[in-house]
Amino acid sequence: MHKSTNKKTKQINSVLRRRLKKVVPFLILILFFGYISNSIIIRIVTNHLLLNSSIHIKAIIIDDQNYLGNNPVKPIFSYSYKFTINGKEYTNDSHDINLKIGDSVEVEYVKDWPIFNRPIHKRE
Repeated sequence: MHKSTNKKTKQINSVLRRRLKKVVPFLILILFFGYISNSIIIRIVTNHLLLNSSIHIKAIIIDDQNYLGNNPVKPIFSYSYKFTINGKEYTNDSHDINLKIGDSVEVEYVKDWPIFNRPIHKRE
């Protein structure tokens, strides 16, 4: 009786492994495309909201690095900025590798939802 139980357990484990091998790549693809589409949707929503009701404010560059790409030898990064509305702090990536901690940057945010914000880059 012990041998047959052991054999059934091995068969069940084998079936589960085969099913997982089929499901895991599919789940990875769903997560990857979900992340990409989430980023795109947030960018579209932010752009739309900022077109209709944006307010400008000065933000300060803080010591929060956002690495660009995957270069382990000499990583390139930009710092985040921080601004405060009604006692609540909001941060985001400045997307400018030339800004240093303590610099100021102009930011636009949605009047009713400051979490939707982006830096205003001066074009020279």
